[in-house]
Amino acid sequence: MKAKIFNVDSCEEALNLAAIEFGVDKEELDASKVEGGVEVITIVDGVDKAKAFLQSILDAFGAKGYIEKMTRGNTIEFSIDVKDMNGVFIGKNSKHLLAIQTLLNIIVNKYYSEEEQKTVLLDVGRYRKRREASLEKMATDFAKQVLKTKQTIKLDNLNAYERKIIHDKLATWHNISTHSEGEEPNRQLFIEYKA
Repeated sequence: MKAKIFNVDSCEEALNLAAIEFGVDKEELDASKVEGGVEVITIVDGVDKAKAFLQSILDAFGAKGYIEKMTRGNTIEFSIDVKDMNGVFIGKNSKHLLAIQTLLNIIVNKYYSEEEQKTVLLDVGRYRKRREASLEKMATDFAKQVLKTKQTIKLDNLNAYERKIIHDKLATWHNISTHSEGEEPNRQLFIEYKA
């Protein structure tokens, strides 16, 4: 829940200011007079708003499927499965999936204070789970190749999330180091031998 005390006289004025500052509708706020002004709090759950937004995207595409929500600590994971349309929602190099995930993060976190910020993940048709397993296997295979040949391997076309999976997978390997170079979207990951 987001809360702030505004140094104004009326609840209406505080609601107007908070709606602009928080980026939410006035109907999603509650105000009460306190010492020093008017306290305004969000009264809508950002996770529910994000789920409704995700449903509206599915509806706009005429996609039939389900939305599942899991919460673990400060991580919210939405999982959708829309059968024949999963590829549309994933996109090339998972660009659509990441774009929708970014929007969900923005929607959810509009309703929480900085201390309560959430990480929102989106999986479509278990793509993320399959991709993680594939990247971990690829990282292991490349690391074995680097150990054998002592030649550096350069990987292109990975997003930040995918690079992190590889860095994490190889972090405990002896004689292997990983690092990334360059600027997005052309950032590259290197798997190197270290003596």
